[in-house]
Amino acid sequence: MEKINPTVKDVLLILGVTSFVAASLIIPGLPMVAKPFVGYYRKREKEKRFKEWEKFNQARLRSLLKRLYKQKVVDFQEKDGQTVIILTDCGRKKVLSYHLEEMMVDKPPKWDGKWRIIIYDIKKEKKIVGEIFRKFLQKMQFLKLQRSVYLTPYKCDSQIEFLRQYYGLGEEVLYIVADKVENEEVYKRYFAL
Repeated sequence: MEKINPTVKDVLLILGVTSFVAASLIIPGLPMVAKPFVGYYRKREKEKRFKEWEKFNQARLRSLLKRLYKQKVVDFQEKDGQTVIILTDCGRKKVLSYHLEEMMVDKPPKWDGKWRIIIYDIKKEKKIVGEIFRKFLQKMQFLKLQRSVYLTPYKCDSQIEFLRQYYGLGEEVLYIVADKVENEEVYKRYFAL
């Protein structure tokens, strides 16, 4: 099987899921602490992590990891007696941004009869964040009712909470679940319910 060249996104998403990976799996010859992994469980974990990385061209992967280290996106640390690669705060933010790119609202086969209304009032100092938040609502196909009021019939509390946390919005965003809204027949047609 031909090896693929890793992208920053590939590497960071794998690190984001596994939290850390033994550096010796990717960068042989890296100075290691003498204490090796022991026990069956650790051996299986090591093999599992190696399989995630073996699809990549190893020379390109090492080069990419060195670049990410210089950019302070990943770090090398000692854990359980072995040198491991972990995400820094900067790396975790990049992983979150990749999740943002792919974030959508699931449309269930049957509507539960409830409306989700998002109201936000973001301070002027955070104008850019407000614009980004609005664009995400549009991307997720919310219907704009008023300047800072959007509507959807689909459950989206986890996505809204994620955006709140990521952009530090807290109480500036209000999530309402309603059984009935005025003119709902128009909205049902809009959402093809």
